[in-house]
Amino acid sequence: MIRNLFFLAFIFNCLFIFSQKNIVNIDSVIEADNYKVFKNISYGPDKKNNLDLWVANTESKTSFVIYIHGGGFGAGNKNAAYTKNNFKRIVRLLENNISFATIDYRFKNNDDFLLSSFKDASRALQYLKFNADKFKLLKSKVALMGASAGATSSLWIGLQDDLSDIKNNDPVLRESTKVSCIVGMAAAHSLNLNRWKEMANVDEAYLKSIFEKYLGKMDTEKWMKKSFDKDYISEVDFFEKMDSNDPPIFIINYGENKKPKNIADFHHNPLHAKVLKQRADSLKIKNVIYAPGIGIIDKSNQGLVDFIIENLN
Repeated sequence: MIRNLFFLAFIFNCLFIFSQKNIVNIDSVIEADNYKVFKNISYGPDKKNNLDLWVANTESKTSFVIYIHGGGFGAGNKNAAYTKNNFKRIVRLLENNISFATIDYRFKNNDDFLLSSFKDASRALQYLKFNADKFKLLKSKVALMGASAGATSSLWIGLQDDLSDIKNNDPVLRESTKVSCIVGMAAAHSLNLNRWKEMANVDEAYLKSIFEKYLGKMDTEKWMKKSFDKDYISEVDFFEKMDSNDPPIFIINYGENKKPKNIADFHHNPLHAKVLKQRADSLKIKNVIYAPGIGIIDKSNQGLVDFIIENLN
């Protein structure tokens, strides 16, 4: 009974990630508490390439966390990190000499669909590593943390080979994208929709009907075809690229396993967590996985902040 109550509370505390209600007035907090904060840093050429960075108050270089907000790759912003409960987590990280960044990024589009979002997030990581001396950050101690779309972006970056381009004219893009750990809330185990179909045990027509609604005003014909094309799948299917050298992962997917009615139901299905755990276990990747709706509760009872602290300190 106590164990179940613990996880009800745990899930409740995680729900803040998916809502932008009760946002802390960050400007007043910074002024009142004199945090060392850099706001709206431009990390790339697009107007949405902005991040906030909270630097831990220490003379030494610090490890750091990058938070990637959710919103279905079509909504939300970096202020999602500033819910009241999450702000307490930010403060706890800072108190443990872990700096914290939260980013904006481009949304899904007709040119490359989700790849702009992924590439912006990876560039934000590379930008902070490139400017590690300026901001007193440790390149070798980084966590990616996200909710929903942001969780999947974190996995896309962290569970594949290094994305650094050592011959690129842009020195930022020469930086490594390797990280120390990944935290994902309501994460998908892949963006290969064929995997989603098998996972949820639905037929292709049903999956495609939901996906078409998600595309909305985009070029439906183009992206219905391309999203099931093997070349595009190879770019987004990080699950296939997982190997034993990947960093530790912390995943929590709340809810029950029900037939999905929309893309969010598909993306947040707790079976994603189950599949990730099975894959991580088979590769001996350290993992802390919670999907209490289907009976997966990590025996450690470790929370996400403790997980980050353990893997960055």
